[in-house]
Amino acid sequence: MRSGRSEVKRRWGGASKLLPLLLLFPAVSFVLVLYLYPLFSSVIRSFTLGAQSPTFANYLKAWALYKKDILFTVEVALLGTFLSIVLGLALACYARISRSRAARFVNSLSRLTIFLPYVIVGQMMRSFLAPHGFLNVILANMKVIDLNSPIQFFNIRGLLLGFLWKEVPFVSFIVLSSLQVVDERYLEAARSVGAKTRHIVLSILIPMIKPAIIVGGVLTFCTIVSTFTLPYMLVTESPTMVTVDIAHRVTYFRDYGVANALGVFLYLLAAPMAIYYLRRMVGEEIYGY
Repeated sequence: MRSGRSEVKRRWGGASKLLPLLLLFPAVSFVLVLYLYPLFSSVIRSFTLGAQSPTFANYLKAWALYKKDILFTVEVALLGTFLSIVLGLALACYARISRSRAARFVNSLSRLTIFLPYVIVGQMMRSFLAPHGFLNVILANMKVIDLNSPIQFFNIRGLLLGFLWKEVPFVSFIVLSSLQVVDERYLEAARSVGAKTRHIVLSILIPMIKPAIIVGGVLTFCTIVSTFTLPYMLVTESPTMVTVDIAHRVTYFRDYGVANALGVFLYLLAAPMAIYYLRRMVGEEIYGY
């Protein structure tokens, strides 16, 4: 009887060790197939040109043809991320501190943009920012501009407006989720000693939610770098973003080597943010800092 029980225990013990691996298998397979395989494949193909391998010819050609676009992508990503964080923080802090109906209405209204895909945002922005679109017509009626020489938004200005319209509510949502758990007694104590709103925000709230700000910044930066639809629909002149160049190299030239080289540029651009984010999250999880 005892030998039978030990045999059953031995079998179930082996199954219990195998069960975590079976549960992890779908997630690990998903990451390997959809992320790691395209990454390594893109890197390898970027160093291949016909029968020549390895070669830096694709990178040299990509830099010669699209140097301005690469720098433009970096500029848009940095500016868009910085402005999204600043405006998202302001919106979240306003919704957290203010108890007015206006604050609740603005907070609820801003959430709608999170669920809209970029293709819809791009089409809306094209209509809104067109030379004779809604914004220029309003400005002309206010006698701010002459409609015969409207403000041109199909460039970096319109692109940043589109990204901000989409990403500011996203950052605000992440930050506000952390602000909601801040004990109200901290704010009441600060007000009791005469602290103004700006002191409460800068000295109490922001230091307590740094991880949420970092998460919002990393996700916003990677989203801006990887978005194709918005720059394709809003930027009608050079320079444009690298994602549009990749599509053009594949669609019109079938030049997969240069397209993969441009993709590696984007990987390198997003890698520092991703590494910092992972180190920060792992440090908090293991070491508590």
